[in-house]
Amino acid sequence: MARAKQAVGVKKPPQNSPSLAPPHPKTRPRSPRAPALWKKLRLSQKKNPKLLPAASFRGLVRGFSVIQKGFGVHGAAMAALQEGCEAHLLALLEEWGLCALHAKRSAVQTADVRLVRCLQVKRG
Repeated sequence: MARAKQAVGVKKPPQNSPSLAPPHPKTRPRSPRAPALWKKLRLSQKKNPKLLPAASFRGLVRGFSVIQKGFGVHGAAMAALQEGCEAHLLALLEEWGLCALHAKRSAVQTADVRLVRCLQVKRG
């Protein structure tokens, strides 16, 4: 049997000596529900939930668009519009919720909506 050559000047620690690596931290016992929760989380991350139904959003966009013969909207453009609208709505909802939390309330009120509008105008 041929032995592998060692690099010059590098000594290999003896096999029986304790390892220099730190000991492994104790792992917590997993609950029996953990794999099911991980599976559910992965499944929810794969899905792309839409806040607005596609059909009603499409009707809304068609209502705003100028009606001409041969005018249409690509499906990808419609999806991009919907994604942008949902992102904007989520940002507004988040800001309204933060205003309500600042006022030590759990529900959003019209005062929060007015405050966010006022701040958006001042931000530019």
